[in-house]
Amino acid sequence: MKQFFLKNWVVIIVLLSIILLRIKLSLMSVNGDLLTISEWGRQANLRGTLKGFYDWGIWDNSYPGHPPLISWFYFMIYPLHSKLMCFLSNLGNFIALHRLAPTKFMWLYSFANWFGLHKHGTTLLLSGIIVLIKQFMILADLLIGGVIFYICKKNKVNWKKYVFVYLLLPFSWYLSSVWGQSDQLSFLFLIIAFILLTSKKYSGISPLIYVIAANLKPNCILLLPVFLYAWYKQKQSFGKLILGGLVAIIFSFWTVSWFTDKNVFIYAVTVILKKVSTDGGLINFNAFNFWYIFYPFSKSFISDTNIYWILSAKNWGWLMVLITTLLSLKVIKYKKLESIFAAMFIAGFGSWLFMTGMHERYSFLAIIPLLLVSIYKKNYFKYFLILSIIYTFNLFIAYLPWNIFSWTKNMFEFSDFLIPRMLSLANLILYVRVTYLMIKNHDK
Repeated sequence: MKQFFLKNWVVIIVLLSIILLRIKLSLMSVNGDLLTISEWGRQANLRGTLKGFYDWGIWDNSYPGHPPLISWFYFMIYPLHSKLMCFLSNLGNFIALHRLAPTKFMWLYSFANWFGLHKHGTTLLLSGIIVLIKQFMILADLLIGGVIFYICKKNKVNWKKYVFVYLLLPFSWYLSSVWGQSDQLSFLFLIIAFILLTSKKYSGISPLIYVIAANLKPNCILLLPVFLYAWYKQKQSFGKLILGGLVAIIFSFWTVSWFTDKNVFIYAVTVILKKVSTDGGLINFNAFNFWYIFYPFSKSFISDTNIYWILSAKNWGWLMVLITTLLSLKVIKYKKLESIFAAMFIAGFGSWLFMTGMHERYSFLAIIPLLLVSIYKKNYFKYFLILSIIYTFNLFIAYLPWNIFSWTKNMFEFSDFLIPRMLSLANLILYVRVTYLMIKNHDK
């Protein structure tokens, strides 16, 4: 063990620094989205039940718009928080009763007091709850690094380059630690589901894992055609798909039953699907995609029902989703995991690029597969770096909590959002370029 630490001390220090940086950043800002979801959990915790959660007439403009599974997660944070407070209290009492230099642990008492009692601003929300939610997103973020490590080791590639690039690039820690969004949590399950497609032994559980991902973040559903076609190309059993699909469907309706005593199928279709649909009919929600080139944030309150050459913007978006998804299927090959990752990028980024009502965060499910492709084919790495940097800027323009970086806001808004529009054009050009290369080289 000692020899292991001596040999790898630099890597260990870097990894510990990465973890500590994320924990530190999680304490430094609170996004309005986190306040909203924390309030959902608080109200459910006060009632001691999730029954009727989506029907409660107390939500005003911040009604629950997330699927049942992730909403259940926000609810369960509260009893977990109580258990952690009980542990901290017992630990403090143990230290005091056994006279284990209690004055040396004043930081522990201060943290327990803050974690359990301090309320955020003028709200009724405990700061400890908000930070606790972020820790799960950070854990998912780090575990994605573990998936990247696994792919590198499997292909005998130097893992440090790819793992550290992911963990150190700003979009990774910004999304989880600063913002606290659930994109990494859902993607962790999504990428595991796709990796299992090449396994004869464990492929049967991949439909369930896929559904868990979609129940954490609905945009995962956009990759369902890729998942099903990849199943076919990997020559997996059709019977196993039917069985796995039934288990996934039963699981989904089971999660719906936590929220209602009514018919779960009718409730899911008539209530939850309506609540989860958050596109609002707008052409863009700050995403640096195709629509941002023409309708930047200053003009984003444009309806996606506007007609452009016969079709509405929304229908044009769905048409392009169909085209890009079909293109993605072309690259999938038998027992070639990198081809599945390539298809995830083509379909995922294409959907985000052309659909209306997109948020900036939703391209995450395509950015990381491109990094995974670059593990197999290094020429794609430069495209990943450029797209990830643009992605970071997109996150900044959507949520920038620190005044020290306020100059970037002025830079982005200069000349009617000229720079973001150019970045959106760069996203389009790079997507076309990478997709062309992937299709051209799919037989090699």
